[in-house]
Amino acid sequence: MKKMLLAVLIIGSIFSSCVHTKKEVLTLRISSYVDSNDVLTDGLKVPTHIGFFGGLEIISDLQHNRFVYREEGSTDDFIKAQVKVVGHHSLTWVDGKYYAVNTDEHKVIEFSDLTETGNNSPNYKAIELSRPHDIVYNQTDGYIYMIDDKEGLTRFKPNTNDIAEKSEINKSKTLGYARSLSVVNGKVYIINSSRGEVILMDDFDNWTIYESPGKEKNEKGEKMNSPAGAWNKTGLVLNDVERFGEYWYGSNFFTQSYAGEHDANKYRLIRWRTWEDFQNGNWEELSHLLPSGVVPYYFSIHNDALYLATFHHEQPGTNDIIYKLYLQ
Repeated sequence: MKKMLLAVLIIGSIFSSCVHTKKEVLTLRISSYVDSNDVLTDGLKVPTHIGFFGGLEIISDLQHNRFVYREEGSTDDFIKAQVKVVGHHSLTWVDGKYYAVNTDEHKVIEFSDLTETGNNSPNYKAIELSRPHDIVYNQTDGYIYMIDDKEGLTRFKPNTNDIAEKSEINKSKTLGYARSLSVVNGKVYIINSSRGEVILMDDFDNWTIYESPGKEKNEKGEKMNSPAGAWNKTGLVLNDVERFGEYWYGSNFFTQSYAGEHDANKYRLIRWRTWEDFQNGNWEELSHLLPSGVVPYYFSIHNDALYLATFHHEQPGTNDIIYKLYLQ
């Protein structure tokens, strides 16, 4: 463990990028927070998310079909939870209860402890889902929001049996393949991944679309949906977007098997100050902070730091790491 911590300090001192604020010049630093050496039994294989809930650090270890966890702030190894999941991506926590997207079983599940196996959420009784991908809690309005491939955006009140509500956006042709949700200052954002867009939900049934440049189009001039790719081939294919400090940060699913002859490393990780900057392609390249070939996936904010789950799509289990980004 001491050797791992030393490596973190070295990496953090090497990889940096400047952030200018009115008061002082801060430096964005990155360090390895969790790697396979920190996880008992088989390490990590495609970690998609880390959550800090109920005094625990919980990682969604997708290809091992498990959550792994440890006490928050501990240097102990992560251990396997008993929750039954297949191809899951994320979870959230409200008032002593966890809610998770059990992606490949097309369910939202709930449980009160990681020693439980979990139960199907009554909030989605009689609602047929397809690959629910992300789930978040909005403290401002008290709802849990979830995104999936069939129903789109839905929400429900936690710790109730109320059936989830469906947003009007699902009846439009707005959503492509949307991988994630973010809550920033009480507002919900849909990451419309395959179309390279971010959608601000002004309220549950009204929205504003922020389009990125460079998206490939068909003969009719319509945006083409791309599950993954490379900047010069597909334009942005956003995995997640989060606000940290004075910037928005974006991760993209760029990987060689979808990139063809194009560079799959360029613009994997970017940031921008305003939505005008985003729409004009005025963003800062941060991909050099990550090893070549890895895919940055979901962000999490906790205790003034931005955490980023990454994995190697071509060789799962290789350089699969949770990173910590912070300002200093």
